[in-house]
Amino acid sequence: MENNLNNRGIEEYCDRFCEIVASQHFNNNQTISGKEILELQEIRQINLFVIKYLLSEWTKEVTKLKSPYFNYDAPEAKTALKEFMNILSRHISVEKEYFMPLLKQATRDTLLLIFSPYDYYMHLIHDPENQELSLKELKRMSKYVKINNNLLQALIGKIEEQGYQRISEEKAGKLLNEVFQNIQESPADTDEYLEVFSRTLPLTEAIIYGESSKTNEVAQQKKPLPKEKPVNEIAEDSVSTINDKHSAEQKPTIADSHRNRKIESIRKHISINQRFMFINTLFYGDEETYNRAIDYLDNCEDKRSASLYLASEYPEWDKESEEVGEFMELLEKRLA
Repeated sequence: MENNLNNRGIEEYCDRFCEIVASQHFNNNQTISGKEILELQEIRQINLFVIKYLLSEWTKEVTKLKSPYFNYDAPEAKTALKEFMNILSRHISVEKEYFMPLLKQATRDTLLLIFSPYDYYMHLIHDPENQELSLKELKRMSKYVKINNNLLQALIGKIEEQGYQRISEEKAGKLLNEVFQNIQESPADTDEYLEVFSRTLPLTEAIIYGESSKTNEVAQQKKPLPKEKPVNEIAEDSVSTINDKHSAEQKPTIADSHRNRKIESIRKHISINQRFMFINTLFYGDEETYNRAIDYLDNCEDKRSASLYLASEYPEWDKESEEVGEFMELLEKRLA
């Protein structure tokens, strides 16, 4: 299933594209904040990958904390460190020098995810630092992947079906091949993404695959999956999610069942990264406003009251945004 990608062309495009995107911000700013990262690029997948890589670097730094004098594994220390991470996540400030490598990696990975998802996921399961792949890490990763996400969900489902919590790269590769062989969806139309990228810097399939590639045949061979679909309007009697859009087309997996399982509290199921994202993009960067809304929704008894509350308090929410989609998915589970 490997494709002859034009790696040099992709790297050169990423360099030029990222310089343009970064200059638009850093020409007038010394640093970039978390909120500005999430709003940086029209292709929101790039923004989410930057946040993921940024927080991954922070996690690596935290894991290095060791001392012969202090016990960092003490429950109180772990709780304090988690709160410290929460505070820092609301005060992201990155200079251009350190931001550019994150942006380039995010852009390259987004291009692969769109035009050659097989290559992207093969690179994802190949970790030079670890001989085994963690199911927990894959699930965490799925929160950031919004384009062709159902391939990752299918892989997670297969790993769960076989009862693995950790799996070797070789076994994961075999399961990924099985997923691709059984994919029923038609190849995604990449023209929309070519157009959006080209608004910043012209992009063609020849840049991705090389001048001699038969791109239509390549696309069929690689079978990229449909991109994410926007959430519905918030209706009075229905709280729709992105997953609802695909339910009629996809066969349910173990991952689907887990994802759709009813939860008792929204607050307890919001990850650190989601909390940061929701506060900054949906609640105006105001933690008090966020807490007030979560408390209200956690006490709602039905979808009608929750829908009326959101329509009244937050009519300006972009119903097609990634953030609203994830928030509504949690609300759907709470009121299922």
